Amino acid sequence: MSKLIPPPIHDVAAEFDGLPGVGPRAALRYAYWMMTLPRDRILRFANALQRLADGVTRCKVCGLWSVTSPCIICANPSRDRSKICVVAGPQDVRIIEESGAFKGLYHVTSGTIDPVSGRTPDQLFIPQLIRRLQDPASVISEIVLAFDADVPGDTTYLYIKKQIDAIGNAKLRITRLARGLPTGSQLEYADEMTIAEALENRR
Repeated sequence: MSKLIPPPIHDVAAEFDGLPGVGPRAALRYAYWMMTLPRDRILRFANALQRLADGVTRCKVCGLWSVTSPCIICANPSRDRSKICVVAGPQDVRIIEESGAFKGLYHVTSGTIDPVSGRTPDQLFIPQLIRRLQDPASVISEIVLAFDADVPGDTTYLYIKKQIDAIGNAKLRITRLARGLPTGSQLEYADEMTIAEALENRR
């Protein structure tokens, strides 16, 4: 560490470093930028992070980040409990909800399988999905696998499909989004109409 960088600034930069799209230089720029803010805004930012750490939990049913568990979707009696849409992250739930095209429940895996990045199935929220499907009280009849149209997304789709097939429940129908999404695209950046059409034409 350069002696010109005060330790508190270095510590903040170290926390920024490694965030999506942020390297060491950008992290240091962010840390110095924060020092240009009024003290009360820096404290608000720190308090917001504290509330994030203390006030948000993972829904014990679907894995969505929420202030309650079960989350507001799992706890909503008007949702169609015969359908589960499986997605990689909470941002995917948001974009699908905004499309208005899906009225069922969700399951968030918290990522996709990607050996290149060192992400393996046991690091994801996949075993919890299989347990939901194996529950004797389950009324689930359709699983919509809605992952990005890229290699990790396809790998995750194939892995989960194999796990579901192994359950041996012939009543479970497995579908995936129609290929209205360009190959290599991310679900969270698709517009609402594209998402709605991909869900409507799932197969």
